Amino acid sequence: MIRSYLLPLLAAFAFASLVWHVGRTHEPPVEQVPLIAPARSVFTGGVAASGVVEPASENVHLSTEVPGVVAAVLVREGEAVEAGQVVFRLDDRWRRADLAVQQAAVAAAEQELERLRSLPRPEDVPPSEARVRRAQAAVDAQRDQYERAQELFKRQVVTDQEVVQKRLTLAVSQAELDQALTEDRKLKMGSWAKEIAVAAAAVEQARQRVAQSEVEIERLVVRAPRAGTILRVDVRAGEFVGTPPGKSLVVLGDTSTTHVRVSVDEHDIGRFRPGSPAIAHPRGDAARPIVLAFVRVVPFVEPKRMLTGMGDERVDTRVLQVIYSVVPAAADEPAAPQLYVGQQVDVQIDTSPRPGEELVGPPFEPFHAAGP
Repeated sequence: MIRSYLLPLLAAFAFASLVWHVGRTHEPPVEQVPLIAPARSVFTGGVAASGVVEPASENVHLSTEVPGVVAAVLVREGEAVEAGQVVFRLDDRWRRADLAVQQAAVAAAEQELERLRSLPRPEDVPPSEARVRRAQAAVDAQRDQYERAQELFKRQVVTDQEVVQKRLTLAVSQAELDQALTEDRKLKMGSWAKEIAVAAAAVEQARQRVAQSEVEIERLVVRAPRAGTILRVDVRAGEFVGTPPGKSLVVLGDTSTTHVRVSVDEHDIGRFRPGSPAIAHPRGDAARPIVLAFVRVVPFVEPKRMLTGMGDERVDTRVLQVIYSVVPAAADEPAAPQLYVGQQVDVQIDTSPRPGEELVGPPFEPFHAAGP
C-alpha cells in the first residue's frame, strides 16, 4: 500500500523542487536597446522604400571602343573634370606611324597635281619648236627634190620610179612634220583636264586617309563627355583592355546636385502619388533626416535590382523607380549628413491626404460568387 503511493509522492516532490529552483534562478529579461536607432516615419501615412544615392547626371560609365594597352590614366578618383578633358588614352604609336605614312602620301599626291597643273615646263618648249623646224626643213628639202625629179622626168633623164620614190619620201617628211606640230601643240596646251581631275581626286583620297588615321588615333583617347567628378577609376597604365559589353573602366558623375533613386515596391505603387515629399535616413544615422524633393518618375516598372541585403527582402518583385533630389539644409538648420554616391538610404514617402483632398471612388462591395 505504501509502495503504491511512494512513487507519485516522489514525482510530486521532484516537480515542486524543479519549480522552486526555476523560480529562484530565473532572471527577468533585460531590455535590449539597439546600438543604432532605426529610422522612424514622420508622416501620418507613408510608403517605405529603399534608395541609392547617385549624381544628378546618373553614373556615366566610360570605356573604350577599341582594345589596346593603356598608355596613361590622367585623372584620379574625386577629381573634377571638364567636358572634353582626356580621362585616359591607349598606346597609339603604330597608329601615329601609319598617320605619318598617309601624310607622306598626301604630299606626293599634291606634288603630282602641282606638276600636272604647271605643264608645260619652260625647258620643254624650245626643243619641241626645234623639232618642228627640223621637220619643216626636211619637208622643204624633200619637196625640192621631188620637183626636180619631175622636171628631169619630163626631159627623160630619170625614170618614173625615181619620181615615185621622191614623192613617197616627201609624204613621209610631211607626216613627220604633222606629228611634230601635233606634239608641239599638245605640249603647249599643258595637262589634260581629266588628268588633273584624276590627280585632284587622288589628293582628296590621300587626305581622307589621313583624316581616317586621325580618327583612329582619336578613338584611342577617352574623354569626359560632360563636366563632373571622377567617382571610380578601374584601370591602370600598362593594362590591356578589351571591349567586353558593359565593362566600365571609369565612372563619372555630376555631384553638384545629389539625387536619390528610390525603388517603390509594386504593392505600394497604388498609394504613391507623383510629387509627394519624402525624407531619407542614411543607414546608421537615423537622428538626422534628409529632406528630399520630387524630380521625376521613371515610367517603367522593372524587376528589383538594387538589393538592400535584408533577410526578408524579396527578389522576385518589381519596383517603380522615383528620382528625388537632396534639398540643402538652411543656414539655421543642423547640417545634413554627408552622402556618397552608391550609399543606401531608407526613404519615407508622404502619402497622407493633402488639405482639401478627399479620396474618391466607388463604395466597396464584397464579391459574391454567382449562383446557379
